[in-house]
Amino acid sequence: MGLNVAIDTNVFIGVKNKDSSYSFSKVVLDWIDEGRVKGIVSTVVIAEMCAGYYETKELREKDDFLTHLLSSPNYEVVEVSAGVADEAGRIRAVTGLRLPDALVVASGLKRRGKHLVSNDVSLKRANEFINVLTPREFVEELQAQKGQGA
Repeated sequence: MGLNVAIDTNVFIGVKNKDSSYSFSKVVLDWIDEGRVKGIVSTVVIAEMCAGYYETKELREKDDFLTHLLSSPNYEVVEVSAGVADEAGRIRAVTGLRLPDALVVASGLKRRGKHLVSNDVSLKRANEFINVLTPREFVEELQAQKGQGA
């Protein structure tokens, strides 16, 4: 499909914890695993996920998560370079987002992400930079495009 999509931490958490966003978040991650879309993941997201795994002492699960992200051709990990940090500073200044969220947005932009999938509706303040959709909105939008032959 060739669609680059930035993924926020809470999408992974939704699947891990099987919370209320589970069904749509799982579809998003399944589409990445199937190669239908390319997942862009900031090292900030990795740090947030690893912190959770360390807090709950789920070290095997942490290792599995990292191995999957780093070995899959369908995920691209974006490190926080000086350029990404600079862009995040601009995004934060314009939107008032928390710096980790601005870094996730900047990471998506670095790899030409068309969308940022997140359950955090406050990230919609970044819509002038990247199209922020909930997992449900993302799934419904792609399904509608597919129905139109896109």
